[in-house]
Amino acid sequence: MTDKTIIEPTPYKNTKNSSKFLRYIHNFRGFAILTIVATHIIPTLEWGDERVEKITSILIGNGTVYFIFIAGFLFQFLSSKYEYKKYLSKKLQYVILPYLLISIPAIIFCIARKIYIPPDWFSARFSDWSIPGQIIMYLLTGAHLPPFWFIPMITIFYIISPILLWVDRHPQAYRILPMLLTITAVVPRPYQNDNVMQSFVHFLSVYMIGMFCSHYRDKLFLIVQKKYFWLLIGFVILTALEIAIVPRPIAINSLSKLILCVLIIYVLWLIESRLPKKFHEIMGFLAELSFGIYFLHDYFIIAYSGAANKFGFDPFWTQANPLTFSLIFFTAVGASIVSILIVKRIFGKNSRFVIGS
Repeated sequence: MTDKTIIEPTPYKNTKNSSKFLRYIHNFRGFAILTIVATHIIPTLEWGDERVEKITSILIGNGTVYFIFIAGFLFQFLSSKYEYKKYLSKKLQYVILPYLLISIPAIIFCIARKIYIPPDWFSARFSDWSIPGQIIMYLLTGAHLPPFWFIPMITIFYIISPILLWVDRHPQAYRILPMLLTITAVVPRPYQNDNVMQSFVHFLSVYMIGMFCSHYRDKLFLIVQKKYFWLLIGFVILTALEIAIVPRPIAINSLSKLILCVLIIYVLWLIESRLPKKFHEIMGFLAELSFGIYFLHDYFIIAYSGAANKFGFDPFWTQANPLTFSLIFFTAVGASIVSILIVKRIFGKNSRFVIGS
């Protein structure tokens, strides 16, 4: 997710792809981080109707699929320059180090049990451990802040990247994808994000579909152009099935969001030249700051909830309604961007070591 898309001219002959980076992927990254922020607002609000909350979560939630798809796409796209040691070194500098630094306040909050309380599953398993042991487990599970489970999980992809590269350089190995998709359908994403290995198994197909789409990107859109209607029907059917089933099957959502990934990049590619320059500027800006926004946004969501409790906000400002949702959303995104720009002003190019952007 932190890799730049700016490299060499794409294989497309179409003028909309004649630039030196895949703008549709860059725009998709900008969109994806907004869905991540929106997803983490949903559980902080008081929902008067469980069905409305469920439908909202189904349509907006699980934006992780977008990020993992993009990560797989960019891994394959940049694989010609791949060197394992250099690759891991960059991930340690630009992903793991910021994760460790930005985790410090959250872990302190959890251990002190002030401002933010760790999830019940973590307390049940590790509350009787020593403080150093708890700190290690927080970092290995990401339990100290809701979005942070993603880092231990994506780290597994970094570690096994030579295997993933081997698959890409032996394209017949992509025939394993139907089996991996079946596994995604059978092994759900952990409901509380409490099992890193299960998350990895669940999302492996998503990452490799991203790789597959990048590998065959010169043919992808020609196929989607002919099949987009059936892909759209598939997305609608899976979404309707998920809404109809109680409890909500998260595995189905990952499959429907995976279809949506392909549809989104196709649409972004198709209308790229017709989109206003301002759209590309905004999405590009968000894409460049996406990892920083990811690391910081939940601190501001938690701050809003804490302020609401401490100062006794009117119930309207903690209930699920368009105005409250928008207020928290723009506050979290805006405050994250301002914080990132301040850090970048202080640290310059070294800001990526601090906040990943």
